[in-house]
Amino acid sequence: MLHGLRSFLQRVLHKSLYNSAYSRAFYTNLGIAAREVSCVFPQFYTFRYPIRSLGRCLQVFVSALTRLVLGRSLRYSYGFRGEDRNIEGILKPLVTESGFYVEVGSNHPQFHSNTYGLYRKGWRGICIDANEKLVKKFSLYRPKDIAVCALVSNQEQTVDFYQVENNVLSTIDQTNVKNAVKQGLSYEVIKKKTSTLTAILAAHEAPADIHLLSIDAEEHDYEVLTSLDFEKYRPRLIVVEDETFLFSDPANNKFVRFLQPKGYELVGYVLKNAYFQSLR
Repeated sequence: MLHGLRSFLQRVLHKSLYNSAYSRAFYTNLGIAAREVSCVFPQFYTFRYPIRSLGRCLQVFVSALTRLVLGRSLRYSYGFRGEDRNIEGILKPLVTESGFYVEVGSNHPQFHSNTYGLYRKGWRGICIDANEKLVKKFSLYRPKDIAVCALVSNQEQTVDFYQVENNVLSTIDQTNVKNAVKQGLSYEVIKKKTSTLTAILAAHEAPADIHLLSIDAEEHDYEVLTSLDFEKYRPRLIVVEDETFLFSDPANNKFVRFLQPKGYELVGYVLKNAYFQSLR
C-alpha cells in the first residue's frame, strides 16, 4: 500500500520534483522535517529522565520545523568541520531510510558529533568513547543508542589514557599530550585496558552491514581501523582522521594501502578527514 502511494505521489509531483531546483529543495526540506518530527519521541524520550527528555523532544521538534521557515538556507551540521554533511552527501540516504552507525571517539553525543544528525532522522548505532563522563550523557541526549566506555586499539593491553581538560584532545599518544600542555591544558592519567573494535561490536550484537564507521581517536585511528574484522563486518562508508595525507602521493597513504585491497575506494579528503566507500 505504501509503495503504491509513493508511486502515485511521484507521478503527480514529478514535474515540481524534478523540473525546478527550488521546488525540489522545498520538498527535500519538507521530507527531512517530517522525518525528524516523526522521530522525536521514539528517539529522544526516555522514562529514565521524563522531564528533561521531554524538553529535549520539544527542542528537536522546534528546530525541525524551523527548516520549513528558513528553507534550504538552513543546513544543520553538528560535526566539527561539517563532516556529517559530507557523510550524508556520500551515503545519500533516503529520507525514509534508517541506518546503523558505529562511531569511535564519539565524544559528546551532540556537540562535534558526526552521527547526531543521522540520529535525529531515526538512525541508531554504537558510540564508543574512553571518557566515562561523556558516555553517560548519551542516556539523556541519545537514549536509543548503545554507548560504550572503552579504549579501542588493535591489541588488548593496559595503557595510559591521558584525559585532557579539553576532552576532545584526550588520547593515548604522549605527543598529543605534550601539545596540550603547551596550550596550558591539564590532564589526568588513567590506566585502561584496550579492546578491539571487533570484540566490542560482537559483545553488543552489531549487524554485519554497517552503514557508517566514523573514527576520531586522536592519532590512533589506524590502530582502531585495523582492529576490525572485515570478514565479519562490512561498513559501507568509513571516515578516519588523518593529518599525514598527501594529495601528491595518496597511493602510499597507510589508510589507502590498508583499505584498497579490502574493496574500498578513497572518495574524498576534506580538512583532515578521509572518506572511503565500499565498492562491494
